[in-house]
Amino acid sequence: MTEPGSLEHPQASRTGWSAPRADIAARIAALGAAFDRDILLATRELFADQMRTDLPASGRVVDNVPYGEDERQRLDVFTPGGEKRPIVVFVPGGGFVGGDRRGYKALGAYFARNGFVAVVPDYRLAPAHSWPAGAHDVAAVIDWAIARAETYGGDPGRIFVFGQSAGATHAAGALFDPDLRPSGIAAVRGAVLMNGIHRMTAADRAPNMLQYFGEDASLYEQRSPLTHVGASRIPLLLILTEFDPTFLATGTLELATAATIRDGSCPPLLWLRGHNHVSPLFALGTDSDGAGPAILEFLRRVAE
Repeated sequence: MTEPGSLEHPQASRTGWSAPRADIAARIAALGAAFDRDILLATRELFADQMRTDLPASGRVVDNVPYGEDERQRLDVFTPGGEKRPIVVFVPGGGFVGGDRRGYKALGAYFARNGFVAVVPDYRLAPAHSWPAGAHDVAAVIDWAIARAETYGGDPGRIFVFGQSAGATHAAGALFDPDLRPSGIAAVRGAVLMNGIHRMTAADRAPNMLQYFGEDASLYEQRSPLTHVGASRIPLLLILTEFDPTFLATGTLELATAATIRDGSCPPLLWLRGHNHVSPLFALGTDSDGAGPAILEFLRRVAE
């Protein structure tokens, strides 16, 4: 069993500037700097033959565990075995109106193989559940993980949050906004936020964003995670990719600026050459992995 933060896959020497394997990089580039369901499925298929769901010999998966009363408030837990393991809560994307944790079994297994307890939830969706339902659900998952850490071999004092796309938006809301924080916020040691939307403006008229943030533009500033960055001191690792759509890439860059002002120094910012909006997630532990080593190094460093 590998120790938390160590690398069990063959790409330990890759850096964020390393592109995916040449044939995969060419196919990602052909998809362009865009994102929709078809690109999601096509990208996942590129890595299907390398994605692993095996666990350490003493590991296990406990799935479909409720953390609330809604049918979407369910999560899966991937454990490496042992005790006092750091816990990673991964919050998937889905554009505020979709998303399915079951598509990230390989990601949960990846963190378990590297010595972490991984918690992967679903959360309530717009339009039935608008702002701040997503952030509330992330906060509820964090508190659930703290309360039940020992049941799954986790350390209740070492919680990390990893959010991607809309999941990063919800995670940032739960971690930054004092009104939305989990009661166990002190246990959160760090957050990895990948290509999320952190400021809603009146110019953002995409139907899915309006369904979550609402039609009243006078409320957008208060509802934007970026507004509340200064109220938090949680260490951040920010990630974006070469082929993120512009409006998603700029969200991460805006957050980097705000965190720099907050801290007086720039947070770690990982730019992944040759990757698109979701490919870093599916590439974890494969020969095209650009994000895994940096994420594990960050988690290990802030866990100490």
